[in-house]
Amino acid sequence: MDHTSFPWIRFSPQRRKGYALNSLALLIDFVILFLLLVYAISQPPGLVVILALLAALLVSFTLPIFLYRLYSLWQSGYWLGRDGLRLRWGLRLVDLPYDKIVDVARIDELVQALTPPRWTWPGSIVGEVLDSELGLVEFLAAEKENLVVIGTQERVFAISPENAQDFVSAYRRESERGSLRPLTAHSVQPIFVLVEAWTEPKSRRLLIAGGLFALGLLILVGILAPNFETVSLGFGVDGQPFPGVAGVQLFLLPALNLFFYMGNFILGLLFYRESRGVFISHLVWGSSLVTSLFYLGALLFSL
Repeated sequence: MDHTSFPWIRFSPQRRKGYALNSLALLIDFVILFLLLVYAISQPPGLVVILALLAALLVSFTLPIFLYRLYSLWQSGYWLGRDGLRLRWGLRLVDLPYDKIVDVARIDELVQALTPPRWTWPGSIVGEVLDSELGLVEFLAAEKENLVVIGTQERVFAISPENAQDFVSAYRRESERGSLRPLTAHSVQPIFVLVEAWTEPKSRRLLIAGGLFALGLLILVGILAPNFETVSLGFGVDGQPFPGVAGVQLFLLPALNLFFYMGNFILGLLFYRESRGVFISHLVWGSSLVTSLFYLGALLFSL
């Protein structure tokens, strides 16, 4: 437990196990992706190469998931003050004034055990379940044990502060102090961040342009690559082109460009709601266009 800015008290979730597990999963994902790309460019042109690149693209879809889980764990926290309660898990934000909270208790005080969402693991116990006793329960936790449940009229939140008893004691103390400026009830879902970014014209243009450039480069390679038996993918220190490789290896350029676009897309959303985040998001999404131009230049020099 630590203090952020007076008078808020911050309670952090247990992070160590979640960091270790999600970092390991991310590393394994990167290794599999790298091996699939190496395998694809080492094969002669044909169906095997296409299947390997498709498999690499599918594997790459899980990279943003693990990155977001690590980001969420890093940004997560539960704040208590005389004005109310704040919960944050990644892009999920909840502000609760005390008059909206029905009760706060440790999970071991419940009559029936609380079942967490499926397909979760330490560091990312997130999701909604419908409990027969409590109704709709939303988990914003890192561990399944030592949870604290926060009941409101609409739903119940299950959180995992490092010290559940200290959190409950602090809640009772802070809620009894009273406030002249209570928090306004506020809730932000991650999907709303994308909707908010999409409604902003500059963000929408950058996202569309980046996606079109990335797909256009892939289509261009698909048209040109079959016409070349060999291509050179760079120059040596003496200025001479590298020995030719199979033309199908040109697919490596748009594949890497798509991976960069996906990564920039997720990274931009993470920054969007931060302080000065819109500028940083535009910079990140704009870099996707620059990256596509670089890859287009690399493609033209390889032909």
